[in-house]
Amino acid sequence: MGTRKLRQLDLCSGIGAGFPLSGIITGKVKLCGLCETDSFCKQRLQQRFPDVPIYNDVWHLRVEKGEIDTITASPPCQPFSIEGKRLGGADKRDCIPAVLRLVARIQPKFFCLENVPGLLSAPQYPGNEPGTYFQQVLRQLYECGYDAEWIIVGTSRFGTRWSGKRLLLVATSRSFKLEWKRATPWHHQIGSQSQEVRLNWQEGSIQPRMARNTVWAANRMDIPAGVPSGDRVTRDRRAALGNCLDVRLARIVWERVLYLYSLTN
Repeated sequence: MGTRKLRQLDLCSGIGAGFPLSGIITGKVKLCGLCETDSFCKQRLQQRFPDVPIYNDVWHLRVEKGEIDTITASPPCQPFSIEGKRLGGADKRDCIPAVLRLVARIQPKFFCLENVPGLLSAPQYPGNEPGTYFQQVLRQLYECGYDAEWIIVGTSRFGTRWSGKRLLLVATSRSFKLEWKRATPWHHQIGSQSQEVRLNWQEGSIQPRMARNTVWAANRMDIPAGVPSGDRVTRDRRAALGNCLDVRLARIVWERVLYLYSLTN
């Protein structure tokens, strides 16, 4: 493995508190681009990453092959969540097809995705069999040259201030040789990480997905769901915070990517 930093393009970036921030913290990743449509989130991205290009639309993003080593993405979860209608590909918020088209065209070394566990069982379209959406994702990744591994993690094991589960996926390009026989299984790697965390079981169950010591949160950000927020700015902040990936969970993915990269020839 070379010493050059992995060049990252992050899609569906939100406020950049997940994959972008965690990648920078490693010291081994160079953030080369972000992509977000929400105006409030874009303002936060501009403040947080002033020298990084911010693209407006994942559907029409133009980045050339060879410019990016890792694509990370946190697509909207509403099309797949068991708490919603689970419309899958029929939901206008579903941008995973656009993300996969970029992966196929740019051909990065790694592709990383996070979402709700419901993505595993969601139908591709209403009326289809459960799980057909994720099966299609895996099929497309394989056809464009990637082997994927995925895992569901309990978030509280890693010190986050909310209880839940997240689906994490890492797809590795078959374009370079990887010594899989030497590779530690991902669940073993994650197990060693979670053992390092001391959990505070006194935390309440209604908490934002991002801890206060990771991303600054304004006053009244922790108001339980259903309680009026009082102003537009607070509502925007609460929505952005509620949708972001905790940096500690993003770290799980980056550590896997950097570990696999160390095994390449």
